[in-house]
Amino acid sequence: MAYKLDNLDLRKSVANCFGELSTNEILRVFKNKPISRRTIYSVLKDCREGKEPENKKRTGCKSKLSGSATKSLLSSAKNKVGQSTRRLSRKFGISKSTVHRILKKNNVFHRERKQAPKYTPRQLEIIPKCCRALRDKHFANAKFIILDDESYFTFSHHELSGNDGFYTDNIEATPDNVRYAGKSKFEPKVLVWLAISSKGASMPVIRPQGAKAINSDIYNDQCLPKLKRFIENYHARDEIMFWPDLASSHYAKKTLDWPASQNIPFVPKKDSPPNIPQARPIEDFWSNLKRKVYEKGWEAKNEQQLVGRIKRKLNEIDKSVCQRMILKVRHILRKIEDNGPLSVK
Repeated sequence: MAYKLDNLDLRKSVANCFGELSTNEILRVFKNKPISRRTIYSVLKDCREGKEPENKKRTGCKSKLSGSATKSLLSSAKNKVGQSTRRLSRKFGISKSTVHRILKKNNVFHRERKQAPKYTPRQLEIIPKCCRALRDKHFANAKFIILDDESYFTFSHHELSGNDGFYTDNIEATPDNVRYAGKSKFEPKVLVWLAISSKGASMPVIRPQGAKAINSDIYNDQCLPKLKRFIENYHARDEIMFWPDLASSHYAKKTLDWPASQNIPFVPKKDSPPNIPQARPIEDFWSNLKRKVYEKGWEAKNEQQLVGRIKRKLNEIDKSVCQRMILKVRHILRKIEDNGPLSVK
């Protein structure tokens, strides 16, 4: 049978098959014809109700735009925060699928915004200068760079990528502990401090739930002795440079006296650039460690269990991971020095 491209003729052809072929057979016959499955089901429904095939009234949305309207749509979509196909379809009187088709045809795709620090004009001015001082003065002669930092670990980490969703074939039959991510308003957490270099990570300092944050006294009494032990174990014969972040406890007068008394060279505050986590790979180290701690949706039932898990997963981290992270530091600093901190995401 020859089929015309006219939509009404196709509808009549489908109707002629009603009663002679099953629904699946009709779908197979018209599989490669310019008629949708939805239209076929609609025609068969009309046939069951004794109605004659007819072209249905369209929604009224335009399927095409003029050249100037297309340019206007693209201009409205590109580099605009909060824009969506729904808003664009309402604005231009076309369907969302038409908006999607136009955007795709012009290589305009939806992207997720990346998190990046906000900078003041003063920071944008001094950061490149500090990066140059780090590279030329403090990290020259292939010195080993040592970083330290602290981060919080909660009993559960539902927002962590991989733990924020699940697969199911029946949402109603899914257990509540899978469907819902229970979260306390003030979830228990512990604070972890450690230092890293290209040779690995130091022993951590873990502050229990409810304990004070790390101030200059705690930093000197608990953290710096572990830093010294780490240097003695891994860098006894190496040229090193310790680069703390700009936390007030790291540059308190009492703290500054300690590295000098231990002959540990460190980056002075005036040369330490503010607000460049992208150049301090210890941030990536924390992300790596948390993925290991909370993998497969693991949750701690108590503080002791969480602390034990953190220590075990720290021992499992391959030293090559730290090495790759630290080796990027000089390259990133050079990029910031040349193009500013916004050039590195």
